[in-house]
Amino acid sequence: MKIYIKSIIIIILFFMLFTNICLYAGKVENEWPYPVPCRIKDGQNKDLFIMTLGKVSTPLADGIFYPSEDKVVLKNGKEIKNYFKNILGIKYFKPIDKSEFPLPPSGWCSWYYYYQEINENEVIKNAKWLSENLKDYGAVYCQIDDGWQGKGHGLGDNRDWTTIDKRFPRGMDGLAKVIKSLGLKPGIWLAPHGQSNERVVKESGAFMLTKDGKSASSTWEGEYLLDPSKKEAIKYLEKLFTTLAMEWGYEYFKIDGQPIVINEYKTKTEFMENPKADPEELYRRTLLTIRNTIGSNRYLLGCWGIPLLGVGIMNGSRTGGDVRASWDGFLVAVDATMKYYFLHNIAWYCDPDVMLVRSPLSLDMARAWATLQGLTGQALMASDRLYDLSEERVEILKRVFPAVDIRPLDLFPSDKYKKIWDLKINHLGREYDVVGLFNFDEEKAEGIYLKWSDLGLPENSLIHVFDFWNKEYLGCWEKGIYLVLSPASCKVLTLLKAENRPQLISTSRHITQGWIDLKEISFDNEKMLYKGRSVLVKNDPYEIRFVFPRDKNYKIKEARVNGKRVKFFNYQGWARVCFSRPKNEEVRWEVYFEPAEIYTYPVNPPRRVDVEFINFNEVRVHWTPLYTLTAGYMVYLNNELLGYTPANQFEIYGLEPEREYEVEVYGVWFDGTKSKKPAKIRFKLKNMLPEKVYLSEIKPVSMTAGWKIPRINKAVSGFPLKIGNTVYRRGIGTHAPSEIIYKINGLYKKFTAIVGIDSHTWKGKGSVVFKVYGDKKLLWDSGLIRKKDSPKKIEIDIIGVKTLCLKVEDGGDGKDWDHANWIEPVLSNKEF
Repeated sequence: MKIYIKSIIIIILFFMLFTNICLYAGKVENEWPYPVPCRIKDGQNKDLFIMTLGKVSTPLADGIFYPSEDKVVLKNGKEIKNYFKNILGIKYFKPIDKSEFPLPPSGWCSWYYYYQEINENEVIKNAKWLSENLKDYGAVYCQIDDGWQGKGHGLGDNRDWTTIDKRFPRGMDGLAKVIKSLGLKPGIWLAPHGQSNERVVKESGAFMLTKDGKSASSTWEGEYLLDPSKKEAIKYLEKLFTTLAMEWGYEYFKIDGQPIVINEYKTKTEFMENPKADPEELYRRTLLTIRNTIGSNRYLLGCWGIPLLGVGIMNGSRTGGDVRASWDGFLVAVDATMKYYFLHNIAWYCDPDVMLVRSPLSLDMARAWATLQGLTGQALMASDRLYDLSEERVEILKRVFPAVDIRPLDLFPSDKYKKIWDLKINHLGREYDVVGLFNFDEEKAEGIYLKWSDLGLPENSLIHVFDFWNKEYLGCWEKGIYLVLSPASCKVLTLLKAENRPQLISTSRHITQGWIDLKEISFDNEKMLYKGRSVLVKNDPYEIRFVFPRDKNYKIKEARVNGKRVKFFNYQGWARVCFSRPKNEEVRWEVYFEPAEIYTYPVNPPRRVDVEFINFNEVRVHWTPLYTLTAGYMVYLNNELLGYTPANQFEIYGLEPEREYEVEVYGVWFDGTKSKKPAKIRFKLKNMLPEKVYLSEIKPVSMTAGWKIPRINKAVSGFPLKIGNTVYRRGIGTHAPSEIIYKINGLYKKFTAIVGIDSHTWKGKGSVVFKVYGDKKLLWDSGLIRKKDSPKKIEIDIIGVKTLCLKVEDGGDGKDWDHANWIEPVLSNKEF
């Protein structure tokens, strides 16, 4: 009997051990941190920026990143150890802890509408609107920014966290209770290392002082700064955050000015109680104190630039400067994304600052901003006066809330503002791409060629294309698509490899088009039946969009939701089902299809094809639009298909100056039927060269700047180009350190320009050195140029130069205010 009982016990213990092993194995495979595909450098298309959602596999990946080991294993088997720590310079890297916050925060911040003019009443009105209109879409945080504390206004002199401004009569605890009563989570801003109240400083004994008792550090952070080497500083932070979290009830903390704190600790050690202690470790000790006090279930956000020393402690961080309601403000968020997105959902949640959609931003601009947030999955905080927004602007917000579990494929920073953002999604067996195309130029339209092979898609396969923001199907095409974007705008295209049956390409709930709402889908080929389950937001019109094979049309015969018939609309090549529910609800739907006829129009070829020079390896082909019906045009180069365009132009790049080319343009119908004959033109690029070329009119191979991006015909600040008292119409405004590279292929003999510091710098600041390189050989050096100096002229020979580089270096005193202008940069074949 005893042996029998022992045997049973052993079996039970073995079963428990086996179960735990299986559970652990499942956790390793399915829960973060797990290996993810990655790129460690740009591929052939330098304008491509790639993200992933779900378990994505792509031929574009260079290898696999193992977060727990901080290593990359490339396709060839080579290992790169300590990838984040050593290669990317993230000293304290460890994988983000997603146990309490599996997704980035989504909600509202008061700062970018009210600034310090915030009050309790306005917070409550926005919170009520948020609760009634966006909470069901995932926007749940309501964060009060600067202005609640002290005297309500000011900078370093208004850092008193023990005094509440009179505009908040309920007190901050009372306001938090109101926010929570609306089903939201209250958040609060502060600069906790600083203090402006002398009484608090004196009583706490926690701050850095000089020998005569004065402040040793008076900055934006506060008139006084905590001494992190003092035990009193730790007690001060524990008391402060106990008040904010436990007594007042806040669940989200935005701690500002962190790089200031770090810099002050590194440069003011002599005023610390323990001047020999490591200032970085002391700073991290203050963060750990905050973290331990608020607990792991409250969100900690670093702010001001990017406090990388907070990695491993902060849940997330701002990664750039302050935005504003303008296109330039949007570009601040683009800059932050390009430079630091590699950290997102790997080390912490990145925050490129808030999303704005209000006027004076156009609807195109607002959609572009929403697209940045929606395709990257970064922290998503609106910051408009919510109850003033029009329906169409609220609609934009609804389509990107909440932030979802997107992470970068590209584990490297970029100085280039990339124009093609490819989110690769794998969900419920659907593998598709949601691609954002951006025109960052506020003044000029721009054509973008989206080549399937650049995205890792089979280049000869037919790809369905759906325009998300415009809610329309663009057809099914091979090779690629060329689209013209209006100034300061974007397009969001859903790409799906075509199959010989009806396919679900898009849903309307969220920009990810299925990730949020679709819970189950299946297709019965015999019954021609698509069915699935979707989660709907109450009273939100919901659409499911289907596409059909290009050469075999279908139509919806019947659509039912929870057994009841609903509306549907049939078009050639695609169809949609529309319904809504009076409450938040998961529904079952069924859509039956049947064959439908294809209407084909006998398209004609276009006329008057012409070609124009736009770069040293690129031309623009354009033609007169057809008077008669067409779906668009198919463009061929030397008998090879480039792709489809609905426009009457197509840009072709990668050309050789000496080679002769033939372009053919066919009219095409939606079923792929082409015109019987094409329009043709032959050309040789070298024969099209203008006598002189302004580099400000030519696309460089690459261009970088130490702040923002180089601007065409404007200073880097956005003001007119100006040196001294002279304003110039043509040129390039940049900021040191900067490098602008052109492939000129030995086509020109002379380079001329004028250089100098832009006049819009602050209080005479700015010093730089301009340099010109030809094929990596120094051709010209300006020497040190300061703002007070007159502009300098450049006149140099560039015979035989294939790669021309315009470089600006810091003048030796730091890069602040190093606004540098290349005025009228010209290539020519004329003699001096």
